[in-house]
Amino acid sequence: MMESLSHHPERLITIEVLITMEIFRKLGEQVEGAWREKNYHEDLFPAIAAEALKAADIPSQISAWDVIEWTLRETELPPQKDPHGNFGDPPITIFVAPRFYVDVYFWLEGTTAVHQHSFCGAFQVLMGSSIHSWYDFERTESVNTFTEIGSMNLKQCELLQVGDVQEILAGRQYIHSLFHLDQPSATIVVRTEKSPLHLPQYSYHKPSLAADPFFSHETTSKKLQSISALFRAKHPESDRMVGDLLAESDFQTSIDVLTMLHGFLSGNHLEQLFNLSQPADRFTGFLDAVRERHGAKADVLPAVFAHRDTVNEIVRRRGYVTDPEHRFFLALLMNVDGRDRIFSLIKQRFPEADPLEKVLDWTFDLAQTRVVGVNIPNALGIADFNDMDLFLLENLLKDKSDEQIKADFTADYGAERAASADLDARFAKIRESVIFKPLLASN
Repeated sequence: MMESLSHHPERLITIEVLITMEIFRKLGEQVEGAWREKNYHEDLFPAIAAEALKAADIPSQISAWDVIEWTLRETELPPQKDPHGNFGDPPITIFVAPRFYVDVYFWLEGTTAVHQHSFCGAFQVLMGSSIHSWYDFERTESVNTFTEIGSMNLKQCELLQVGDVQEILAGRQYIHSLFHLDQPSATIVVRTEKSPLHLPQYSYHKPSLAADPFFSHETTSKKLQSISALFRAKHPESDRMVGDLLAESDFQTSIDVLTMLHGFLSGNHLEQLFNLSQPADRFTGFLDAVRERHGAKADVLPAVFAHRDTVNEIVRRRGYVTDPEHRFFLALLMNVDGRDRIFSLIKQRFPEADPLEKVLDWTFDLAQTRVVGVNIPNALGIADFNDMDLFLLENLLKDKSDEQIKADFTADYGAERAASADLDARFAKIRESVIFKPLLASN
């Protein structure tokens, strides 16, 4: 007598998952048929993939965890396009056609990398939400095939939520970044293989540098590994040896060396905490060596590394807080410059709220959040931030001049308190804060 499936609920779960996963096969077959009708014209593929994702509406039918369960239960998966998990945590290939494939990418960390693609297609948010930013890059100098100098401009910034679909265009026409707000997040990606016509696949470093992150040269790799050994061993001649290398290096190698040095010298917080070294001064010395070697070409590098410092510092502040709204606020500051853009994204996330009031509330909360075991006054990173500072910040965000704000301050707080408040120092404290620089930057 056949045993009832109702006595084995785990079998029901397995069957439900297998049936549900059939929607990926149907998606893949629909895309294959529609694209074949267009003779596999790659320029048409993003729109075909995007329309198929919208029509399939997979996020309403399946959870990201169903994909994980299917992966664990399958005896043999389709050919995996990224078996070592270089992009995604993990990336799982679910359908493979002759000219494209369907992946689901899981993300356990946010990312701020601005990049372009050597493939095309479309993606859909399956779980979580993201800040999506789209950029132009105007090249002013091609250093070589793998490195360019220019200027980045933000074209568009929006919040993507479950079900949202975006086309992926190959090459420079789609320079973008995704910062995943929720942990974990997951995306469905329908994409082609890499095309040699759209290589190299640059990453972009604000405000003015493009570099191929996949470029590899054995000699350069061994030099970087040797520098790592010198710094980890705290060799007394490390600075001299690296300085000698930079005095003879090409520009691309110099960037690779500086990137490694920046990681060492900005990441050694224990030494900085106890003033055991001056990492900023050491790094400036290496930057100066590159500028002496390469002249005006290297003038863009201080701003590139200064931006990394700002992002890294906000990342650390974000690590101190757990409240989802505070983490959202700090994620905005990591990814977006300009009050109007930031306020627009806040409005998308909290449509019933006044963005200015949300910013002021979050700022007050961060100023009251103490961080145990770290040598900073609070999660905001500004000592003695009080109601007077909040007043100044509010009015700066209203685009008032310093003179008008001082007059309003005097009217509200009285002449005696205004005279003793040292308002110029308070203005400077706000403007120099890594937290407020993105808010006060030009829109």
